[in-house]
Amino acid sequence: MPLGARSSPSDFSSGMPVIALALLALLASVSGRLLAPALFGAATGIERWIQVTQATANLASPIVAVGGVAFTLRAVGVTLTRSSLGIAYRMLVIPAAIATSAMLMAAVARVLEPALVSVLAVSALVTAAMSVPIALGRPATRAVGMVLALTALSGAFDFAGVRLSLWAVDRVSSTAFRVASVLVTCGFALEILLVAVAFTCLGYRKPVRTAVFTASTIALTLLVAWIVHLGRQPYASTGPIIVARAVAELLRPPAPLVPSAVRLTLEMASLVAAVAALVLARRSPAAALIALCLLARGSLDVPIPALLLVVAAIAVPAYARPDDPEEPEAAPLVPGN
Repeated sequence: MPLGARSSPSDFSSGMPVIALALLALLASVSGRLLAPALFGAATGIERWIQVTQATANLASPIVAVGGVAFTLRAVGVTLTRSSLGIAYRMLVIPAAIATSAMLMAAVARVLEPALVSVLAVSALVTAAMSVPIALGRPATRAVGMVLALTALSGAFDFAGVRLSLWAVDRVSSTAFRVASVLVTCGFALEILLVAVAFTCLGYRKPVRTAVFTASTIALTLLVAWIVHLGRQPYASTGPIIVARAVAELLRPPAPLVPSAVRLTLEMASLVAAVAALVLARRSPAAALIALCLLARGSLDVPIPALLLVVAAIAVPAYARPDDPEEPEAAPLVPGN
């Protein structure tokens, strides 16, 4: 499904704020989720790098949170004025989007309780599920709709597997833990399909671009795997140790029933797809929504990824150019955009 052929800035009036949000989310994910945990205790003499990484994560994450909540609440206001969206959509999506924003703001002050984590994930899934048919119904956002649907579906399996695995640990139930592994494996298979669809949409009728995506994924995977191997050797240097620790953070449990090398390949492919989507977003702002979905992949029990999915889901119905000429187009979030 083409992404850029029928999409232009006039099709998606709030493209630039979403691009900026996706860039900051990528920075926050790399610095906060991967580098910061890997740097601590890796070696002495890198205190300055630890401080820089921690400061970057501490700065980028709140900006993403505030920007995402602001975008969501503004989109909720626009959704209220879109009578073409239907009463059922507005009655479900508006409370769900507000609930996600509220859970994220609550997570700033304290760690969310399991019940609130469930509210966070379910509200994000509801928003995505209700927005998928609308995105699929518009040629300019059909690619986004497919990616959004696969993100929500894989996220549902992953969330169910994670919650069941925690319950299995508390109850010391090996049967429940095996079922959790099966659920996570189903989510993993859907994530593979998600990244494949993203590559297809981003490289539609561009064989050279598709070849570049594939080669980049293979090269990055082999490079990271080789560095991880070095980092696990006795007396390894600081760099490989940090990369090995970052990969361990990336491949968090519960693990799907696939080799770790396959999991690493998927993570690298997702990163390549997200970066490619951000590069292409200048010509096709809707590509930034694909980047948001890829960054939210598999982590809907975490506040910021859940918010990113809500932003990607609510952006199309609220800001994509209406097909009905009598329906007024929403004002952009940034004047002159």
